Amino acid sequence: MTAQPRSFMRCVSFCTAESYDLRELANSFKRKGYLSRLSRDVLHVTSIKKSADIFFFSHGSFVCWGFNKRQEQKWLDYVKAFAHNPLAAVESDHFCYRLGEETTIDTHERFRIDVITLDSDNAQLKLAMSYGLAQAIKLEAFEDAIQRAVKKNSNLPQEIAVRGVTSLSRNALFKRMGEIFLARSSINLNSEYLDTPEFFWRNPNLEPYYVMTKKFLDIPSRLMSLNQKLDVLQDLFDILNSQVEHRHSSMLETIIILLILIEIMISIFKFHFF
Repeated sequence: MTAQPRSFMRCVSFCTAESYDLRELANSFKRKGYLSRLSRDVLHVTSIKKSADIFFFSHGSFVCWGFNKRQEQKWLDYVKAFAHNPLAAVESDHFCYRLGEETTIDTHERFRIDVITLDSDNAQLKLAMSYGLAQAIKLEAFEDAIQRAVKKNSNLPQEIAVRGVTSLSRNALFKRMGEIFLARSSINLNSEYLDTPEFFWRNPNLEPYYVMTKKFLDIPSRLMSLNQKLDVLQDLFDILNSQVEHRHSSMLETIIILLILIEIMISIFKFHFF
C-alpha cells in the first residue's frame, strides 16, 4: 500500500451490502452512548473521544473520517448485523484529508494518494463530500457485478456464431438468464442512489463540494460506461432467451413430427391388417 503523509488523517469509503437498516443501526449506536443523527438516507455517528465521523448510507455504503485501520475494521464488523444482502467482497477506496484554507480534492504527487483538503472540520462539509464518496464506491460495486456477469457469459455469442447453438443445458440457460436479470434489476432498482441527494435541495450552498467530488471521481462518465455495459447484458439476455425459445420450438417440432409418424404407422398398420 502507498505510504501517506503522517500529518494527514484517513478517510475511507466502504460498500459492504445492498442496503443497511439505518433505524436499527442508529438505535444500536444510541444504546452504546454514541452521538448519532438519523435522516432519510444517512446516519451520522460522531466519536465522543476524538474528532472523527462516520456516515452510513442506506444504500449499503459508509464513509469514515479520522479513524485508524483497526477502528475501521471494527465498524466493518459492527455493520454486518444491519446489512441486507451483503456483498461477497467488500469494496473500499482510500483517501487522506487535512485542514487547510480551501476545500479541494486532488492527487498527492509524491505519495500518489488522493488528498482531500477541508477549509473546516464541519460535519456538514464532510457529509457533502461523503455523498460523492459513497456514490463512487457504490458505483464500483455495480461495475464489478456487471463485469463479472459480462465476463461469465462473454463466450456465448461466439459459441452460438460458430455452432449455431449453445452447449448449455436448458437449466443452465435459465440459471444464466436469472443471474443476468438479477444483476440488471439490482442496479435499476438502486440507481436512484446515484442521483443528486435531496440533502442538497435543503443545502444548496454545499452542493458544489458534492459536485467537486463527483467530478474528481469521474462518476458521470463511469455511469455512462455502466449503462453501456447494461446494454451488453440486455443483449446477452436476449441471446439466451432466443436460445430457450429455439429449443422450445425445436422440441415442439420434434413432438409434432413424432405424432405424425405415429399416425402414419397406425394408418399403415390398419391398412395391412384390417
